Amino acid sequence: MKDVRYPAEYTRTIALPDGTPVILRPVRPDDAPLLQEAFTHLSAETVYMRFLGPLTELTDERARQLAQMDYQQNMGFIGAVQEAGQERIVAFARYSIVPGEEPGLAEVGIVVRDDYQNRGLGTQAIRLLVIYARDHGVKTLMGSVHLLNERILHFVEHSGVPYTKKLVSGGVWEIRADLTGLQ
Repeated sequence: MKDVRYPAEYTRTIALPDGTPVILRPVRPDDAPLLQEAFTHLSAETVYMRFLGPLTELTDERARQLAQMDYQQNMGFIGAVQEAGQERIVAFARYSIVPGEEPGLAEVGIVVRDDYQNRGLGTQAIRLLVIYARDHGVKTLMGSVHLLNERILHFVEHSGVPYTKKLVSGGVWEIRADLTGLQ
C-alpha cells in the first residue's frame, strides 16, 4: 500500500453552540489510546447503537485498527477538546471503502460521546468526512443503523443528502447516501 501523507489541510476548529471549541482533525495512529479512553465515556446505549451490540471495552488491537488510516481506502476524523489540560476525543467519524463490484462505495460510522450529543458535533464531523470522501472518489456512503437509533435516522432524513434505506436482518436499516449530486 502506498504511503500517503497526513492530510492536515482538512483540520478545522469549530465552536459548539455554547462556545466550546472542538478541533476536527484526521485521526493518527497515536490516537489509539485516546480512542480507548473516549470509549470509557460512552453509555451502554451509545455503544449498542454504534456497534449494534453490547461491547464492554475497546481492545488495544481494535483501537490500533481504528486509528490506522491510509487516508485513501480508510479515513477517519476525530473531534477533540481540552479537558483538565488533556486532549480528549469526544467524536469519531470514519469510512472504509468496501471492496467489490460497486466502485466508490464506503461503509461509514460515527460515535459522539454522550455529553457532547445533540450539540451539532456529529453533523460537523460527518460534513467534513463527506467533503473528504467526495474529494477522494467516494460516491456512496453506506451505514448500518439500528431501527431504534432515532438520532441518526433523524439526522439522515434532514441531511439534505439523497438516501435509500432498507430493513435488513435483526432490526437494522442499511442506509445508502448518494454523494454524487452534492455541491
